[in-house]
Formats: sequence, C-alpha cells, structure tokens
Amino acid sequence: MNETTPWLAADPVVERVELADRSWVDVVRGLVPAADAVHDELVAQVPWKQDRVFGDERCIDDPRLGAVQTGDDRHPALREAQSWLMRRYRISLPASVPLALYRNERDSVGFHRDRELRWLEDTVIGVLTLGAQRPWLMKPLGRSGQRTFTDDEDTTGVIDLAPASGDLLVMGGRCQAAWLHAVPKVQGRCRSRISAQWRHTSRRGRRDPNPGFYAPRRFGGR
Repeated sequence: MNETTPWLAADPVVERVELADRSWVDVVRGLVPAADAVHDELVAQVPWKQDRVFGDERCIDDPRLGAVQTGDDRHPALREAQSWLMRRYRISLPASVPLALYRNERDSVGFHRDRELRWLEDTVIGVLTLGAQRPWLMKPLGRSGQRTFTDDEDTTGVIDLAPASGDLLVMGGRCQAAWLHAVPKVQGRCRSRISAQWRHTSRRGRRDPNPGFYAPRRFGGR
C-alpha cells in the first residue's frame, strides 16, 4: 500500500459496550485491514526505547518499549486512524501518537488508568492493536477509588476485549476515573504487539490529584 491507498476499512462496524458508572468502550474490529504490515514497518523503523515507571513503591523499567511518532513522520495508517477518531468523536488530538511495543509474551502492563490526562471525568482514549492478539482486560476501580497493589491478582468484574491485529478500542465517558485496564503476560510463545494510543480530555469535572504513571516520585529521608 502507498500514501494514496486508504488504510482503513471502508465501513467499519462500531460495537458499544456500556459499562457501569457512566463509562463505555467502543470496539471496532478490523479497522486497519493491513495491520500486520503496519506492525512490521513500525518494528523495523521506529527508534524504540525503554522508559522508567513507578511500581512496587520504586522506579522500575517499563515492562515494554515505547516511542512517539509526530507530524509527517507518523505512519499513514496511524494518521488515517487519528482522523477517523477525530471525526467520529468530534474531538481534537495533537499531531502525535504514542506507541508501546510488547516484544513477546513476557512484556505486559498491569492494571492502571490513564491519569496523565489529569481530568478524567470525560475522556476519549483510542487504542489500536497491531500484531499479536493479546488479552486486554478491564475491571471496575473499586470502592476505594484508588488502585492497590492487589489489583493485578483480583479478577472480580474483569472483562477481556482481546483485540486482534487491526482492532481499535475506544474508552470513553468516565472510564479513566472509574475503570482499570491491563495487558497481562501470556503463557506460551507470543509474537510482538504494538499499541498505538490517542488521548483526549474535555477537562470537565474534578482534576485528579494523584501523580501520573510516569511521574517522578520523591520520598522522605535525606
């Protein structure tokens, strides 16, 4: 395919899953038919790196690789997917797309919310899968309103949307305020998966006071 060939399905079907607490997720199967080819190009061409995140009360290596494509450097399939998101949900998005590379079955991310947006009461988060089909779990945050260190083991209320290559998931409403999501490790050999992500907040409601996933921590003592 080339710059003049459409990368998206001509008439994608959007299935809405209504969740509790004014939250929802749209599932768009096969939005990018040539997703495996896009995956292979990004794996080969993107300068991937490993970030540091906060986990288990200390900074650790992010258990996946990351990158960002901006402006004209974005793959044309990602530019088309972003335009589709903006048209359908009537939102504006920056000319950039964060990417996460799960290299194999050992790479993962635990239950979390996208708190970097800060305003979580009304958000739209698009996640496009390229490559391997992996479990993609969601569950209610819980009564405490805070993630705990037992969340990765607690499967109460978990749903698995399991996006295949080319599928787009769009979390909306209060998803980032009231729900957690995760991509767990899997048993057996698994080829790589890329997650392309777009995030929008209306900045309505209460601002989340907690530090973000990548925010530096400062501890007491000297």
